[in-house]
Amino acid sequence: MNIFNYIKTGEKVEFANSLAVMLKSGMAVNEALFTLSEQTSSRAFKRVIVGIAEKIQAGTSLSKAFEAEREVFGGVFISMIKVAESSGTLDESLAYLAEWLERDHTLKQEIKAATFYPRFVFGATILMGAGLSLYILPKLIPLFSQLRVELPLATRLLLGFTHFIQNYWYLAILGLIGFYIAFKMLNKLRLVRKILHTGYIKVPIVGSLIATYQLALVTRLFETLLKSGLSLRETIEVTSGAVTNVNYEDSLLVVGSRVVGGTPLSVALADWPKLYPKNLVSIIATGEKSGTIDESLGYLADHYIKIVQSKTKQLPTILEPALLIFIGVAVGFVALAIIMPIYDLTSGVF
Repeated sequence: MNIFNYIKTGEKVEFANSLAVMLKSGMAVNEALFTLSEQTSSRAFKRVIVGIAEKIQAGTSLSKAFEAEREVFGGVFISMIKVAESSGTLDESLAYLAEWLERDHTLKQEIKAATFYPRFVFGATILMGAGLSLYILPKLIPLFSQLRVELPLATRLLLGFTHFIQNYWYLAILGLIGFYIAFKMLNKLRLVRKILHTGYIKVPIVGSLIATYQLALVTRLFETLLKSGLSLRETIEVTSGAVTNVNYEDSLLVVGSRVVGGTPLSVALADWPKLYPKNLVSIIATGEKSGTIDESLGYLADHYIKIVQSKTKQLPTILEPALLIFIGVAVGFVALAIIMPIYDLTSGVF
């Protein structure tokens, strides 16, 4: 699936909700799918839904039909469909799935909204530098060339950058594209992702937010998957493929193997104190003893989601001083680079 066939999370949430309602009312699966394909405004999603409906009509099982579109729906969706198909609780599982997708999507949108201001300021500063280099500084180059004074280092650096952008702009663009491609390729290597993801968690302020989001994701998924009928082993396996940080993925793979061997979930998680706090382990242990582990996970998920929401609201305020320093340094460097040679010339005259 390429970027032109991207399907929004909101469309998948609406699809899961609508399909659950239709199936609950007694409508056949393929009939419900064809109906939903006519209602969606996305041509890409319509093709996907029609393809699934046609496979089911041809005799393919529901889980295998959705499995063919794993890239669209993801592992969590497919796993819940498989379990629901075998247990006969498809409408309930779809309702759980839609609820989880919606909550996860809402949380991601809140994080994006909180980081919009820092990204905007950083981008505006880069554009300002590019504008100066392309339109303002070239007009000053003849003036600086005629000055009979040694240009300061800041001025020489700025003029060199301007000269490079003017004459070799295509190399700059190719360099950026090459860097992006190289980063994407290296990021596919597990060792590189491990190093990067470990570094992300250790970054002040932002690292805490990333770790808390992973905990919110893990606990909410555990709750949803267990409620939908997946076994604990299957739940851990699906969640390990859904988390976005390699450290949590690796830990869950080990936890899953220990749980299969008979180790309680709380005991297995306790071996990873840097990833799973003591309060999380204690609450899960209590839930295991009382037989209400899904409820305990729900409480934890709500708790961590509130923390993520609180941190994201505070993020712009916390980052604002750093952004002001960044802008001040950038503007100050350009101003000094332009003013210093002129000041040297005038001081020599007077």
